[in-house]
Amino acid sequence: MKAATHTEVYRPFRGELKTFPLRALTLAWSGVRIGFRKKLPALLLFVIPAIATIVTCFLVQITFEAQNPDITQGTIPQAKILGALLQEQLGKVEIQVLALLRQIKAFVVLAMGWYGSGLIAEDRRLRANLLYFARPLTRWTYFLGKLGTVCFWGFCAVGIPILMVSSVASFASPNWSFLLERWPVIVKMEAYAMMWVLLHGLLVLAISSVCERRNQALAGLFGFYILTSIGSTAMSRIFDGSAWRLVSIPENFERISESMFGFSSGTRPWSLEASLWALGIIVFVCVAILQVQTRKMESGR
Repeated sequence: MKAATHTEVYRPFRGELKTFPLRALTLAWSGVRIGFRKKLPALLLFVIPAIATIVTCFLVQITFEAQNPDITQGTIPQAKILGALLQEQLGKVEIQVLALLRQIKAFVVLAMGWYGSGLIAEDRRLRANLLYFARPLTRWTYFLGKLGTVCFWGFCAVGIPILMVSSVASFASPNWSFLLERWPVIVKMEAYAMMWVLLHGLLVLAISSVCERRNQALAGLFGFYILTSIGSTAMSRIFDGSAWRLVSIPENFERISESMFGFSSGTRPWSLEASLWALGIIVFVCVAILQVQTRKMESGR
C-alpha cells in the first residue's frame, strides 16, 4: 500500500500571530479563574474577614453619628470644641481600622496558602511545566504569573476590607475629613497590607516549588509558621533574649507597623532595621529557591 499525503488539508499559515506582551498577567488571570470555580473554600476562607469588615464599618458609622455634647454653654468657642471632637473621632476610627488589619492578617495567610500551595506543586506533578515553557515562556514570566495569582487572593482578603472601611469612614465623616486628613494613614495601611501579601506570596510559592502535591505544600506552610512562631517565643523565654523573636514573621511585621503608625507596645525592643533585615533574608531565600526550581522545570526535570 502506497502512502499518500493529502496536501489540501495542510494549508500553510499566511496570517500574522498576535503578540501579547503581558503573558504573566494572562497566566495570573487563568489561575484566578480556576480559583473562582471552587465556591466552598472561598466561602469558608473569606466569611470571617467579611464579617469583621462589616462589623468595623458599622462601628465606624456609629462613631461619626455619635451625638455631639451640649456646647451652647461655656467659654470655649464652639468651632474649637467641634474641631477637637472631630479629631477624637478620627483617632478612634483610625484605631478601629488598624485593629481590623491585625485581626484579618491570619486569614490572609490561610487564603493565600489554600489557593497558592498547588500553583507550582501541581504543575510539577502533572508535568504542565513542559507545556508552559514550550510556548515559549520565560522563567520570570512564569514566576510573576503565579505570584500574581496568589497575591490576588491575598489582596481580596486584606486589601479590599481596608479599602471598604476607609471608604465608609470617608463618606461618614463630616466634609470628607477622614479622607482629607487621614489619607497618609490609608496609604500606609494599604502599603503595609501589600507588604504582608507579597512576602507571604513568595513564601507560599517557594514551599510549593519544592513539593509534589498541594497538600504537602499546605502542610509545609503551616509547619513553617508554627515552628518559627512557637519556636521563637520559646527560645526567647529560655535564653531571656528578645532577638530570637526576629525569626517570627508576625513579630517582625508588628515591629514595622509600630514604626509606620506611630505606636509602641514596648514588647519589641529591637530596631526597625533588624526586622527589615530578617524579612529581607526570607525574601532572598524564597526568590533563590524559586529561581533554582523554575530553572529545573524549564529544563524538563
